[in-house]
Amino acid sequence: MIGDRFVPPTHRWLALCLLAASPAWAGGMFLPARGARALGRAGSFVAGADDVSALYYNPAGLADIARGSVLLDAGLVFQRVHYDRIDSGGVAQPGIDNDNALLPIPLLGLSYRPQAFKERLTLAGGLFAPYTGIPRYSESGPQRYSLVSLDGTAGVVFELAVGWRVTPNFFLGAGFQSMFFLVSNTTVLSSCSQVNCAPEDPNFDSPTQNKVTAPFVPSGNFGAIVAYPTWRLGLSVQLPYWVNATGTVHSRLPPDPQFDGAVIVGDRLDVSFTLPAAIRAGVELRPLPALRVELGGDYETWQMHDRINFTPVGVYLNHVAGIGRYDLRPMFIDRRFQGVWAVHVGGEYALLPDRLTLRAGYLFESSAVPDETLSVFTPDGDKHLMTLGASVRWRQLRFDLGYGHFFQGDRVVTNSQSLQLNPIQPTLAVPVGNGRYAVATDVLSIGFEGKF
Repeated sequence: MIGDRFVPPTHRWLALCLLAASPAWAGGMFLPARGARALGRAGSFVAGADDVSALYYNPAGLADIARGSVLLDAGLVFQRVHYDRIDSGGVAQPGIDNDNALLPIPLLGLSYRPQAFKERLTLAGGLFAPYTGIPRYSESGPQRYSLVSLDGTAGVVFELAVGWRVTPNFFLGAGFQSMFFLVSNTTVLSSCSQVNCAPEDPNFDSPTQNKVTAPFVPSGNFGAIVAYPTWRLGLSVQLPYWVNATGTVHSRLPPDPQFDGAVIVGDRLDVSFTLPAAIRAGVELRPLPALRVELGGDYETWQMHDRINFTPVGVYLNHVAGIGRYDLRPMFIDRRFQGVWAVHVGGEYALLPDRLTLRAGYLFESSAVPDETLSVFTPDGDKHLMTLGASVRWRQLRFDLGYGHFFQGDRVVTNSQSLQLNPIQPTLAVPVGNGRYAVATDVLSIGFEGKF
């Protein structure tokens, strides 16, 4: 499918600023809660949003920023995945662990309140990415038909937003978003044609890298907040993204003698998939001047993410023994995700007013991925998140620290329908997702806010 030689993943440096991303989604492909301050509250920051991270949680919160501000934030995701695969013949394979790249996941935002609008309007802009692991595995490992690496995958959301204080107690907000998406996915295809091979014969393995870009994928979010001194209500909606990306596909032909002298003509590839809408709601109570506690719930329409489509354009194999010319057919990864719901509670207490604030929170989130399509590509599951955080203020500066640990139970899959990709004979593809998955994740985030 792809060129006469394999091209290894590149642009790893880009992931220092841009990571596999989309805006405000969690379950399935991304982790809930982002940003040091909100992480400390386990993502309970929809009603209480009052800094530039409102770009992510609820743009109505921008109207509650008292003056101009800048926010810098970076998170590290420590995700450990262990997989004990049962192959298509029912044989237990050696266990394998991921090599998780540790790269800072950013948020950068700026807000400004024009004097001409008498403190009723706040303008803001920024870029951000959600928290996610960046896995790497052995090219010859038992998981190779699901994933080898996502190195080089990158994405970032740019947003311009406005928060409007309609009345002293009612705020509205809206943001226009544009996502830049670069997918660099390395996996192993099977080129078995059933002439002289078994479905998982390594002599018919074809390591393959898809690298496609969607430079402009528009979307938006909007929200509202009702705010009183002792309580607040918040609601926000993130619209979906329909990603249509174009790029190239490169591969190394299998070592079997059947492919001696074979060539691959063409390298263009189109990829399409959908990222879901999200609805977030929260109620924050402020019974004491120093205490804020928010209870929230989210729903994410991950059922929209049903498949990832790969369409080769003018790509074909030629001079393959026993086949001759073979035009590569469209393929897809069956996802069949399901809707995700989450409940969370978190809060903060000003131990030393205007000096030191402590935070804590808890979140439960259901899994988006059914057993049938679970794989190391997205080793999701029901998650419990426990978090702690703190802020230190000095004059107009605030320094934030947040930490969270995800407790995710092991999953054992015996009915996998996650199939190997075989561009030669798709009907020969076998299930590749059976086995036991064990996942543990820690997130550490630091942030800095300055007001002017």
